[in-house]
Amino acid sequence: MREDLNSHSPYGELVGTSIVRVDSAEKTLEVTYEAKHEFTNRIGTISGGMLSAMLDSVTGLVALATLPDELTAAHTSLKIEYLCPAYPGRLVGRARVVTHEDRDIRSQGELLDSEGQTVARGEATLRVIRKRRT
Repeated sequence: MREDLNSHSPYGELVGTSIVRVDSAEKTLEVTYEAKHEFTNRIGTISGGMLSAMLDSVTGLVALATLPDELTAAHTSLKIEYLCPAYPGRLVGRARVVTHEDRDIRSQGELLDSEGQTVARGEATLRVIRKRRT
């Protein structure tokens, strides 16, 4: 597994990202997120923006997991479908790379609640780029 997959960004810390499994051969990844009470809207469900952020994360992480260390990937599009309300607690994110052609990766992801129900799913397109030297 790429070493940088386990390094936490401030964003990863915010959404409580924890990588559970990476399957390089299958080009799949599973993570968990902690949907905090602070992510709820006026009606007590997790805001669509936070679910979108988690789908952005899981679809990006699976793309990153397929690349060599000197490359990374940046989203160019993300299409989201909200299927049912999500509530505070642990959410499971699952994603897979659908295609990787030249400089573009297309991945799909979903978020499941504690009962295994899919609450949202998304499809992303990412551009493969060389990492910036810092």
